[in-house]
Amino acid sequence: MVSRISETAFNAEFAGALRDRHPRWGGPAVLAEATGVFRGTPALRPDILIIGDIGVPIVIETEYEPARSVESDASGRLGATLDETGRSVAAVLAVRVPSGLRTAPGGRMPQLVASAQYEFCCFTAGHDSAPAGDGLKMRFPQRGWLTGGIDDIAGLVERVMLPESVIAQGALLLEQGVNDAAAILDGLSRNHSPVLARVAESLRQDEGKQTRRMAMAICANALVFQTAVAGTHTEAVGPSDTSLRTRRGHLSKRRMLSAWSHILEINYWPIFAVASEIVGVLPEAPAAGVLDRLAEVAEELAGLGAVETGDLAGQMFGRLITDRKFLATFYTRPASAMLLAELAVERLDHDFGSRPDVAGLRLADLACGTGALLSAAYRSVAARYRRSGGDDAALHAEMMENCLVGADIMPAATHLTASMLSGVHPSVPFGATRVYTMPYGRQSPLRPAAIGSLELLGKEQVPSLFGTGRAVASGSGESSAEDLGSEADVADASIDVVIMNPPFTRSTNHEGDAAGVPRPAFAGFDTSESEQRQMAARLEDVYQGTATRAGHGNAGLASNFVDLADTKVKPGGVVAFVLPISVAGGGAWMATRELLRRHYTNAIVVTIASAGATDRAFSADTGMAEALVVATRREESEFVTGDDAVVWVSLKRRPRNGMEAAETARVIGAAAKSASAAATADVGQQSQDTVPETVGLASDRLRLGDDVIGCYVLGGWDDGGCVGVANPDVVEAAAALTMGVLRLPGLADRRVELATLGDLGERGLYHLDIAGPAVSKAGVPRGPFKIEELPWNAAPPSYPVLWRHDAARERRLTVQPDRQGTIRPGQRDRALEVYATATRLHLNLDFQLNSQSLASCFTPQPCIGGRAWPNYMLHGTDAELVAAHEKLVTLWMNTTLGLIGFWWLGTRQQQGRAVLTITRLEHLPSIDPRRLSTRQIKRAQEVFDEFASLDLRPAHEAAADPVRARLDKAVLGDVLGLPAEVIKQLAVLREQWCAEPSVHGGKGRRG
Repeated sequence: MVSRISETAFNAEFAGALRDRHPRWGGPAVLAEATGVFRGTPALRPDILIIGDIGVPIVIETEYEPARSVESDASGRLGATLDETGRSVAAVLAVRVPSGLRTAPGGRMPQLVASAQYEFCCFTAGHDSAPAGDGLKMRFPQRGWLTGGIDDIAGLVERVMLPESVIAQGALLLEQGVNDAAAILDGLSRNHSPVLARVAESLRQDEGKQTRRMAMAICANALVFQTAVAGTHTEAVGPSDTSLRTRRGHLSKRRMLSAWSHILEINYWPIFAVASEIVGVLPEAPAAGVLDRLAEVAEELAGLGAVETGDLAGQMFGRLITDRKFLATFYTRPASAMLLAELAVERLDHDFGSRPDVAGLRLADLACGTGALLSAAYRSVAARYRRSGGDDAALHAEMMENCLVGADIMPAATHLTASMLSGVHPSVPFGATRVYTMPYGRQSPLRPAAIGSLELLGKEQVPSLFGTGRAVASGSGESSAEDLGSEADVADASIDVVIMNPPFTRSTNHEGDAAGVPRPAFAGFDTSESEQRQMAARLEDVYQGTATRAGHGNAGLASNFVDLADTKVKPGGVVAFVLPISVAGGGAWMATRELLRRHYTNAIVVTIASAGATDRAFSADTGMAEALVVATRREESEFVTGDDAVVWVSLKRRPRNGMEAAETARVIGAAAKSASAAATADVGQQSQDTVPETVGLASDRLRLGDDVIGCYVLGGWDDGGCVGVANPDVVEAAAALTMGVLRLPGLADRRVELATLGDLGERGLYHLDIAGPAVSKAGVPRGPFKIEELPWNAAPPSYPVLWRHDAARERRLTVQPDRQGTIRPGQRDRALEVYATATRLHLNLDFQLNSQSLASCFTPQPCIGGRAWPNYMLHGTDAELVAAHEKLVTLWMNTTLGLIGFWWLGTRQQQGRAVLTITRLEHLPSIDPRRLSTRQIKRAQEVFDEFASLDLRPAHEAAADPVRARLDKAVLGDVLGLPAEVIKQLAVLREQWCAEPSVHGGKGRRG
């Protein structure tokens, strides 16, 4: 029987469906059509009101499509005050209900409500950096509607119940309190330095301001947790309890430690053990001052309703962490952590409604830092368990003891990780965790220097310095973790999700700030030169017997952590990383890409198309562009050669908060499925006469509602040029170019006579083989030349060299040599061999697109290539013809298409800059002079002569450069004979390319 369902009846069913999706939303927590709830307006009746245990009240307004008034109704509820509690509604959802549900069969209404797809948006009070209730109303998305089911709506409700403005306000209060408390410790530095040394020893860190602040953050964390624990355990007292105060009203050190001792009997060892040790060594008066100030913070945070969130500590940790240069432990922003965790957990093939399945999951971060990533992954799993009807609080102890694996070399980091994980349900006690502090450096004269979590590359169990549970099992029974240490037990192929933001430091010594450090990757904690060398040797030892290896010294330790993840993840499991953006195309990362190509499937790489390096980072304070990489470990039987599809995602900016992050992850996941489906459908459908599809088989803009937040392109692991791209049309044009196809807006694909430089010739020498160290390891010069200034008297040099960049003198196609080579004693024969490679064609290895004009240049006479301008030797025995070909290649490389080809292959770690290694030059696409007629070659020489004396603007100004436009027309039209419509549409592509953030780098152009 079909009946007409009123909105009132629908709201009752919808409220019931929401109650089923959270164990703490039962009964009066979710009200439908309730009256008398708003102060001053008792007749005002919200469709649905959600009042959770924590966070702000949430209202949901619903209306059947076309739902013309649901937005105004929702916006009008924002800021309303609950009559019973006095709390304000800080978020309202407007939900457009499919009209088909109005006439749904009554008996099937619960199933239909649960399975329907809705359109919805959210109104919030305040903004990211201001407290709620400041009068502002924010709509998410700004335009249009999100689409999803009841689970997606329930997830959004959870995220807005604790507004970002409250979290930001709490983080600021915590920071101020920690700084004030640390200032009290600063006062001990003159007369009580042994006390501060003992505090530092508690954290296994050097004494200093950073360590004092870290110690106070840990104590503040304990007081915040104490507030939460006291609310759920009668045997515990909170920091505001008068029984803990002296007659003068100060908190007593002795009484507070006694209170913490009682809490430790419940458990909570990760939170209170180290804090007790720190406070225990402080003199009475400073201890009272520290406790008084931090207790104020705990009370203020409790007033905000943010006591139970671990996000506050995560946002603080990046400002407090020590030894940051060499350990590179920059923390992951909470929103970035949620984005990566959602992308990873969503692809798990598990029944989240089954307690055994969920309890059997293993999630690991073996470079856990603050615990932001592991905590985000746990929260993603817990949310899915709730949506499926489970009570995640009842599973918390099991998750803490068995499912969550963390490791780091910093005791403060493992403490904070365990604290954040505990904070998911602070009232639930648990036993020993699997969060380990790993040995680092020389542990004893009888044991080799250790390399932290990377020790697990060679084995499944490694002794840790101490665990974060109260006790651990040992051969002699139950013993104190602090006394004996514990085994970090991580079996190979045992982890379902390995999620990491590993350290980026490199084991080679190329960076200016690391000058004189033998092995910068192992220079943390003041390790000695001997220890650093031992640790580098130890890294090689743990790789013994490893079949594949992604680790590369020039890529840094992050590539070694990729190997560690590959070793520990199980078939069908997921790896999720925050890595330098150079993973997409850098030469040192080639082995990593090959490992991912061969052993993983359904890969997603997320980058940010923004103008600043900091704005392109997912971590805080790194100052470098990063990529999120997510992939699923193949079953070995699934491997198919060439199956290396990657969905390259470019976001306009990183998500600002958890709400944006979760919705962005949903959009990316849907796009990845769409791209994979399109690729599968296309297989076998191309005829031999069809231009082969390259990157762009599936591509589109990404939208939250009607707001474009980025784009995606389907490609392969060789298509690293996709990173950080704002317009997928530019990606398609660039990738097609490498296949000899011209793809322009509005025109059918057209083949052009292109070849790679590798087909046309071979590269010149690496600059160190020209002028390397005067004394190498072999005892002879690495290179036969010394590079010196040109003769002062303008006499022609015997061995001219084009060595360095000078943008001002490199505006024209012809560039004069800037240095000369002087033969080192006894090296004449080798010097002549080097000079035999001299040519007039040179290529720009380090192309600063927003200041330099040329991708390639031509020298008046053959020159030796330098570190900035290596030369390229085209094949051929006819010197005159080779010279003509060199001119043609120089012309092509400086057309718009040549610039795009260079940009596509170059790594773009810094905006406005494309960098190639010398070995990548052979992959550059170029016009193929072998396929041109004599007439075309002659015309190319005429074009070169015509443009040789004209100045070209910097590459990022190509769209506004009349000379570059004329060069395009001359080469493509006059030489290649392409029609006028191609030249016209190339101008559109030129504008699109110049608009890319990675091209202009935020630098404007002249008109």
